Amino acid sequence: MTSFGTGASPGTVCGTARTVRSVDEFSTVKPGDILVCRTTDPAWTPLFGLAAAIVTETGGMLSHAAIVAREYGIPAVLGVAGALDRFPAGTAIVVDGTRGTVTEAPAKGL
Repeated sequence: MTSFGTGASPGTVCGTARTVRSVDEFSTVKPGDILVCRTTDPAWTPLFGLAAAIVTETGGMLSHAAIVAREYGIPAVLGVAGALDRFPAGTAIVVDGTRGTVTEAPAKGL
């Protein structure tokens, strides 16, 4: 299943989705995870140093997530409706920040 949003920072990454709904869940994010959340603000900035990519349900090219993702050089796709439900924690996904797509990765060995 492919979801579409705004490609806000270029690049393509395959990794594990890590859903974060509040600051209380920051400790669940590990290096290389793909951060999937509703939105970000300056309090979320430390997670960008850990994340391989960012997927948000809201935001656009001038949002906090877009600007900080570009500063960190990591792919970001923003405005992906229902991302928290579509890509639960542990799901292998491919984030294409150039095209603005998020796709569930195919199972290994197929």
